[in-house]
Amino acid sequence: MILERSSAVGLVSILALGAIAFSMLLAPWLTPYDPLAMDPRSQLLPPSRAHPLGTDLFGRDVLTRVLYGGRISLSVGFLAALLAAVPGLLLGLMSGFYGGFFDQVVMRLTDIALAFPSLILSLGIVAILEPGLVNVTIAVGAAGIPGYVRLVRGSVLKVKETLYVEAAQAIGCSNRRILLRHILPNVAASVLVLVTMDVAWAILRATSLSFLGLGAQPPTPEWGTMIDAGRELLRVAPWVSLAPSSAMMLAVLSINLLGDTLRDALDPRSQSH
Repeated sequence: MILERSSAVGLVSILALGAIAFSMLLAPWLTPYDPLAMDPRSQLLPPSRAHPLGTDLFGRDVLTRVLYGGRISLSVGFLAALLAAVPGLLLGLMSGFYGGFFDQVVMRLTDIALAFPSLILSLGIVAILEPGLVNVTIAVGAAGIPGYVRLVRGSVLKVKETLYVEAAQAIGCSNRRILLRHILPNVAASVLVLVTMDVAWAILRATSLSFLGLGAQPPTPEWGTMIDAGRELLRVAPWVSLAPSSAMMLAVLSINLLGDTLRDALDPRSQSH
């Protein structure tokens, strides 16, 4: 019963994500407007047939900017999650498998990084670099590495004690072969679930940094900058901020539901109830 309900939720989340992704990819065909073109005569128009989500302070179609902005926000989220997952996976594998001094150094650095909230850590990294989408992606990705290191290391420590790993070591398999053929496949499921969930968090963190003026810069259509641009217009034109924030909420919710579904499907303990 639990798995059937989880599968239904997963299907809905996949359909929602597919609809969001296709609408953003097909943005040039779904809307006739240029996301950067200004039209002072159409300033702050309410939602209508010509402009389904209204226009902003510069007369730009909000729906168009939401669709094009989603391309940027989702891309930053996925790239940041990958930038966190790949080095986090490698460090976690080596730290858990080899142990010793290397493990101590990696885990102490991980503990220090985890002592800071990820958004604060991202802010610090962007401050060292400079505002911009590329640096925000790097900062959000770097801030997410410690979580992967701790998760993978813990999984490796459990798998390393299993009989098949000990048997592989007894017959003379190289460490590389043991890591790639015996340990990595057994920790991949946990990493996949974390990557899925982390995409949603990366979108939120990157959008927050753009909202603070550290990410995408105007007039680039990006959800964070759009929400910030409509912050002072909430009383007269709430749709300017409401549209991108609603799109972000829908995307993050769909990704989180998909992550929950993957966790339920890949976790043997959930299947035993």
